[in-house]
Amino acid sequence: MRSVRIEVEGFAAFRERAVVDLTDTDLFALVGPTGAGKSTVIDAMVFALYGSVPRYGSKGLVYPVITQGAVEAKVRLDFLVGAESYTATRVVRRTKTGATTKEARLERAAASDDEPTDVLADDADGLSVAVGELLGLDLEQFTKCVVLPQGAFATLLHDTKATRQDLLVKLLDLGLYERLASSARSAAKAAVQRIEFLDEQLSRSAHATPEAVAEAASRVGAIDRVMASIDEAAPELAALDERVRVADTTIEECATAIEALAGVTAPDDVADIDRAVAAATETLAQAEAVERSAHEQVSECASRLDALPDAAGLRAAESDRERLAEVVGRVEKGTAMLADAERVAADAQASVDAATTTHAQAETARDRARIAHAAADLARHLHEGDDCPVCGSRVETLPSSDTGALAEADRAVESAARALREASTALADADKTVEKYRTMLGERAEERARIDQRLAGAPTVEEIVAALEEIALADESLRSARSADTAARAEVARRRTEAERATARVSQARAAFSAVRDRVAAYGPPSASEDLAADWKELVQWADGLHADREVARAASVQARDEALADRGALLESLGREAEAAGVPGGPTSTLRDRTVSESASARARHDQLRRESEAAAELRAERATLDERRQVHELLAEQLGARGFEAWLLDEALDALLDGASDWLEQLSSGRYAMAVDDKKQFAVIDHANADERRLARTLSGGETFLASLALALALAERVTELSASGGTTLDAIFLDEGFGTLDPDTLDVVATAIEELGATGRMVGIISHVADLAERVPVRFEVAKSPGTSTVRRVDA
Repeated sequence: MRSVRIEVEGFAAFRERAVVDLTDTDLFALVGPTGAGKSTVIDAMVFALYGSVPRYGSKGLVYPVITQGAVEAKVRLDFLVGAESYTATRVVRRTKTGATTKEARLERAAASDDEPTDVLADDADGLSVAVGELLGLDLEQFTKCVVLPQGAFATLLHDTKATRQDLLVKLLDLGLYERLASSARSAAKAAVQRIEFLDEQLSRSAHATPEAVAEAASRVGAIDRVMASIDEAAPELAALDERVRVADTTIEECATAIEALAGVTAPDDVADIDRAVAAATETLAQAEAVERSAHEQVSECASRLDALPDAAGLRAAESDRERLAEVVGRVEKGTAMLADAERVAADAQASVDAATTTHAQAETARDRARIAHAAADLARHLHEGDDCPVCGSRVETLPSSDTGALAEADRAVESAARALREASTALADADKTVEKYRTMLGERAEERARIDQRLAGAPTVEEIVAALEEIALADESLRSARSADTAARAEVARRRTEAERATARVSQARAAFSAVRDRVAAYGPPSASEDLAADWKELVQWADGLHADREVARAASVQARDEALADRGALLESLGREAEAAGVPGGPTSTLRDRTVSESASARARHDQLRRESEAAAELRAERATLDERRQVHELLAEQLGARGFEAWLLDEALDALLDGASDWLEQLSSGRYAMAVDDKKQFAVIDHANADERRLARTLSGGETFLASLALALALAERVTELSASGGTTLDAIFLDEGFGTLDPDTLDVVATAIEELGATGRMVGIISHVADLAERVPVRFEVAKSPGTSTVRRVDA
């Protein structure tokens, strides 16, 4: 794994966006004052890969990475694994209770611009898992081998034996041998299962011996010989079958002819049919003559009736003359009644005039009485206590007066008014009666005018009566003629039906003859003529003669068929005995060839099956032998690789090689004073050559000594891990050192710097974090980290 570019924003000290571009950089240093954010750059790289910062303590604790006062932190790492380019991105957003990873992605760059980017993970956990699989290291192992952060620089040096072995197994891919052993065991198990399956298959083919194959082949030959005999006899059988077929056909034809000829018999009433037709024809002709005469009589009577006047017009004129007489009588009577009504009206008018005069006179007399007796008249309308209508004062006592004259005058007016009303009512009634009679006379006058108009030029009553009598006589004659005509037509219809029935009998008799003749038409019957009786006689004589001939022919054919069937049965019986000897199942002789063909196919299939099973068994036995050899090899390999001490031996060898490399580096870094070793408990120790080769455990070393030993171990691990790996394993292309340089004296610092320069020259990326100026000046690329009031910044400086 080799970092290419680190980008941070809102991450710890870096509030603003900052970029560390490591393109084409092998050896670099992160320099700057304490607290500027040098280690934060390495933290950002680790966080981008694994989502955690080891020096923050709890794994998965993310909220401390967000810059104080910021909402979110973003970190992006572009890196290489071999020739493949990858980008890991994480975005952490602050929440009410802490922080959460809002976005996390691991992408692999496309091989060309035409291909899409390959997304390997799209959530926080998935990104961490994918990185572990990609690098072959988890977070703890990464911070022991690649990034040596503050406070954990000496972790590998101080690790227990078990923890260190786990790391080496991971780095060197020593699990490969266990996987090989497991694969060998699986292969051996599969071989055993396959051998068991093959043994079962072979047991099922035990019957497919060479002897069984030869016996099956012999049976195929025997059946083939039967088939040859059947095929050789086929022409003779076909000829016999043809003789039987011809005889059966002749017998069937003779039987059909005999049956048809036996049905040729003449009806008993053939002679009576012609006489019945002649009588019916003559009777029909007579009825038709009567019908023609009746029809002529109808035409003559209708012509006479058509020449007379229209009876409806005459009846209408007769009705008008009767109505006219009635109207004239009513007019005369109405005129007299109108005169009487007018006289009554005149008398009523005179009564009204007299009553009007009397009423006026009575009212005048009452008015004079009221004037003469005004006080008495007024008092009649007052009561004690009322106001006087004249003076307005209260009436205490009514004056007494004689009112008899006034009452008499009122009664006279009332009587005169009543008489006037009665006279007026009588006058109104009389006027209505007069008006009614006048209206009636007017209507009758109009009706008389209309009748006179219709009767203009009409015959007299006597002429009308005479004409109607003549029409009645003509109409009666026509009805009689039509009745006779209807009876004549019915008679003609009846006679025609009889004639048609007689004709139909002739047709039916002719059809019956034709049907009988048609049934024997195939045998050449005599031709028909117009004489039905003669035709029947000739046909019956011909049928009798042919019937005798067919009986003789049928008897001869029956004999020929029996002889052919006997010959055919003898031949088939001989073939059946031969087939039975060859093992062909028994059955009807008619199916002998089919049974032989079927048995031949079965025998061949049996032979082919046995042959294939025999060949397959040979192949299975060869395969079993090969599998058994492979099984033995796989079991031996699994046994050797799975030995209990094999992995421990490999780890010891790897540890010895790692120890040799670390010891060489430590002697170089310490100018030959120190060397690396392990005690009997496999704990790292340092041999102090300057102190009589005293062995000191790693935990007893001083800070500077611990730094040198840890650095030597880290450099050896980076240098030897690939050559020690079982399968190439994890490649440590980079190492990052984040402490310890300040504890070194100038000479040792110079040796360490030289070693770091040499390690960077090997193609590995080496990054150091230090505020030691002498060391930083010797590094070709420096990234100066500075802290401003708002944010930390990074600036690249090339030497």
